[in-house]
Amino acid sequence: MVFTSIINYMRQTTPLIRDKSLRRQKVLKMTAKYFGRRRNCYSIAIKFLQKALKYTTVGRKIKPKYLAQLRQTRVDAAAAEHGLDYWKLQSNLIKSGLSLQSQELQKSSYMGTKNIQDIAKKAKQKLDASPEVAKSTSKARWCDN
Repeated sequence: MVFTSIINYMRQTTPLIRDKSLRRQKVLKMTAKYFGRRRNCYSIAIKFLQKALKYTTVGRKIKPKYLAQLRQTRVDAAAAEHGLDYWKLQSNLIKSGLSLQSQELQKSSYMGTKNIQDIAKKAKQKLDASPEVAKSTSKARWCDN
């Protein structure tokens, strides 16, 4: 193996230096898309990389909560067209034996009015059959799994 400089020879033979250079190489590869010294200078690149990785972690935690809230809003708007709210629709669907996940309800709410109309009709039949459910204003939390 031919080495063009002593630095390349040292990187290959000494394990501590080799690990350090590989670590630096890994960081600089991850920051290759940045502009200026953020991508060339290791000490600056590592700071910006750590901050970027922190933001991605926060985003992964926020996204499911946001999507669940969006799903609930869409279903609530579709149910409001038929005289129900989200919680009454969910509780009456469960009582009538239709166990739909919130993702399925959301898809049916914005894909077609016929689907949500049939679902709301089923829920209203159960609501009319049990008037004590209509009087209760407490909102039960349902698991979106």
